[in-house]
Amino acid sequence: MTVAQWDGRSLAADLAYVKRVTGLSARRGVLAPLRTVTIAALGGVGTLTHYNYDAGVVVRAQVSGGLEATTVDFGELAAAVKAAGRGVVELERDGDRLVVAGPDGRSSVAVFAKGEDVPVMPTVGGTAVLVADTAVFATAVGAVAPAAGDDVTLPMLTGVHIDADDAGVVSLASTDRFRLAATELATAAPVTLEAPVLVPVKVLAAAAARVAKRDGSVSVYVDGGHARISGPDSDVVVRLIDAQFPRWRNLLPGAGDDRMRARIAAPDLARRLKKLSVFSVRITMAADSVRVEAGDLETGQVSTTFDVAAHEVDDRVVGVVAGYNPEYLASLLACAPGEVELTWSPTAPTSRPMTIEFDGVRHLLMPVRLPGAEPGAAAA
Repeated sequence: MTVAQWDGRSLAADLAYVKRVTGLSARRGVLAPLRTVTIAALGGVGTLTHYNYDAGVVVRAQVSGGLEATTVDFGELAAAVKAAGRGVVELERDGDRLVVAGPDGRSSVAVFAKGEDVPVMPTVGGTAVLVADTAVFATAVGAVAPAAGDDVTLPMLTGVHIDADDAGVVSLASTDRFRLAATELATAAPVTLEAPVLVPVKVLAAAAARVAKRDGSVSVYVDGGHARISGPDSDVVVRLIDAQFPRWRNLLPGAGDDRMRARIAAPDLARRLKKLSVFSVRITMAADSVRVEAGDLETGQVSTTFDVAAHEVDDRVVGVVAGYNPEYLASLLACAPGEVELTWSPTAPTSRPMTIEFDGVRHLLMPVRLPGAEPGAAAA
């Protein structure tokens, strides 16, 4: 028998990452083989592997010792690692049990008896369609992820659309019909993406959040109906969404379009909006500030009012009153590290989308109807 030694804190974090990427937390009641994880250690590298037909992940870590590939129930292993503590955790195969021991305790987990029933993760190889710096990749995904939807009956709105133009410039976009986010991704190698792909936002966002904390690069591979996102210490395989994404470029204002503009500090407004628990807020533009009013706007009873500084305010936008969903607005503003430029249509500022722009990122947000105002059209 051989023993593998893991850092307990890192192992617990890696198990949480597997859960986040693959949706294991929401898969209770499914077949036992789809609730398993395989753990192994060889040559100083420990791996955790899980695949459930929709998404899969392989996480790598530096370890000591060795452990033959052992498949166990994910929840049971996570509980055993938690009970073992955050110091050095030893894993040892003992017949049909996996023993997990650490500074806080020792327990064992049953080895999954029907290993042949565990689905095998597909190989997604070939040449990477794009390669990007980890921080650049994470920033781009983080900028568009909040605008994606979560309605499974509209699968085309639950992903991030990745495309490349004839010049090899990669674009990322997402929308839930009320929000739209788009940005370009700086790549470190020529792009070979032959057709757009639609990647489930939850999987892509989880992978991006992990690589953001690591140096190196991210490579994306596409093969048939799957994509593989390969980072410094993990590989994620996910089934692509087979649906038609909206023609989002037609929704963005053109470069030469007349727009009313103002600049604000996004983090301050996002922080204040997150504290509100109302469906809509009323925003009034002034020459040097944005006034936000929240409450029962249908009856005119305002319970919360605050001002946020603004500058470079177009004279035409002074006095404009528009309504927005505070949760949606906060989610978009929170992506910006500092100032953003807000723009509105000069002819219909209260019924057409407001844009939020910063560092090459463009967000669109549909207004909500305020009492006495004309209803607007959807963004997508």
